[in-house]
Amino acid sequence: MKKKIAFIIIRYGAGVNGGAEVHCRMLAERLVPYYDVEVLTTTTRIFNKPEADFSEGTSIENGVTVRRFRPHPIDGEQHRQLGRKCRTARRVRRHLDKIRLLGALSSLHPEWRMSTAAERRFFESQPDHTPEMLHFIGQHQEEYAALLFMNFYFSQTVLGSVIAPQKTILIPLVHPDKCLYWALNAPMFTRVRHIAFNTEAERRTARRIFGSSLAPNSLVGCGIEQAPTADWTEVKARYGLPERYVLYLGRVTHSKLNDLIPYFLDYCRRYGSDTKLVLTGGIDPQMSGESHPEVLCTGFVSDAEKAAIIRHAAVMVNPSHLESLSLLMLEAMDNRIPALVNGRSRVMKDHCMQSGAALWYDTEKEFRQRLHRLLTDERFRTEIGNRGPAYVRAHYAWEIVIPALRRLIEEI
Repeated sequence: MKKKIAFIIIRYGAGVNGGAEVHCRMLAERLVPYYDVEVLTTTTRIFNKPEADFSEGTSIENGVTVRRFRPHPIDGEQHRQLGRKCRTARRVRRHLDKIRLLGALSSLHPEWRMSTAAERRFFESQPDHTPEMLHFIGQHQEEYAALLFMNFYFSQTVLGSVIAPQKTILIPLVHPDKCLYWALNAPMFTRVRHIAFNTEAERRTARRIFGSSLAPNSLVGCGIEQAPTADWTEVKARYGLPERYVLYLGRVTHSKLNDLIPYFLDYCRRYGSDTKLVLTGGIDPQMSGESHPEVLCTGFVSDAEKAAIIRHAAVMVNPSHLESLSLLMLEAMDNRIPALVNGRSRVMKDHCMQSGAALWYDTEKEFRQRLHRLLTDERFRTEIGNRGPAYVRAHYAWEIVIPALRRLIEEI
């Protein structure tokens, strides 16, 4: 009989748009030959759009048993008020990190008592909080050989990872963000059996905050998928794609795009470029009112359509500074498409420096200059694009990732 394992993540399923969600699905499905794999998740399909939710209950998806729990936030209407009431510890910890003292203090005193009760109420009031899932984990923990929690942001991980820490593997997807400084994060990062990081930059960030109290950890990473490519003529016509375009892939939301649209519009004005910016992914309702002739939004596309859109892009852009791996950057590099990324993300900047297959920008001027070179210097674009596949296969091949993750599971 196969050992039973469970992944825990806020959203899951084919058609769910988001890097962490895709990461989880790829890992879960690739472990099906070795384990009885379950996923514990919520009914949420699209944030802040309850009418699109999945049904509550259990289903089988590509060999994975998916258990969906309906969110029932505690004091949900008071979420923002609770957040304001428990900022003190977070701000203190963030300040100590800025002056490079937090890691040393965390090594001596891993867990803080300041604000933790208020922070717990804050996490329990998150719109997608699922107390029934946490109860399920507590009641059924003995059935699982390992519990793999993904993404440090949400109550499912912060509160659930410490229910059975001796059999918990945390895949935190760390990036520098104010949410990393909640005092309630310390038990999650210090008590679990093992932390599986995606990159060395991610691990450095965690060490800087939690010091020598950081739980045992290693680099595991994630591979990428190369879906069959849809017919380009049909895809191009369906979405009205131009001959030449810069591509953004992911959730089309202000928090992910940052200044990409104004930066690109300014680039077009200064250089008179007829190149378009194509945004592919689920569109946040708050973005629906924005419209520019230089910017095209395809909405969500199938995996085959996405593969075709990537392979015909001139440049891939990732303007987010909150990345722990950037699967989309790796996918572009594997397809010899040069990438231009936000240099505030240490993870993506490391990818650029180690691979030589992408460029980063720190200012709007650097964005314009580097994008212009990538779009106008064909020899340069081809040269750096050709470096991508070797880097991806050396560090992020499934033949490396899955055995590493299986070793962690078997050691529990």
